[in-house]
Amino acid sequence: MRTPRYHVIFDIDHADPVIRDAGALSRFIKETVESIGMSVIAGPTVCEGIPENPGLSGFAVLDFSHISVHTFTNHDEALIDIFSCKPFVIELVRDRCLTAFGTPDSIVREKTVWWG
Repeated sequence: MRTPRYHVIFDIDHADPVIRDAGALSRFIKETVESIGMSVIAGPTVCEGIPENPGLSGFAVLDFSHISVHTFTNHDEALIDIFSCKPFVIELVRDRCLTAFGTPDSIVREKTVWWG
């Protein structure tokens, strides 16, 4: 394996109501990507879900891979996924996720795969 792989997923229950705001989601994507030293080359694109599965989905293609965010507004959940071929500081991403989407009642699950 020549290309390293770095992948982190955050799953937040009891997320902040901001998960309903498409503009805030787009800003979160742009600012998070910049904070970890990468650049957006396409996007961000934010789409609204369907009535049976309400929420927002946003993603961007990065110079080193992608970021995606899915929110489920009927359950107050946010899922953030960053995959990269360039290492980044997970703690910085975690802090940004909690600042943007966390509440005092939030439950956060994290999964990382680091093949560097």
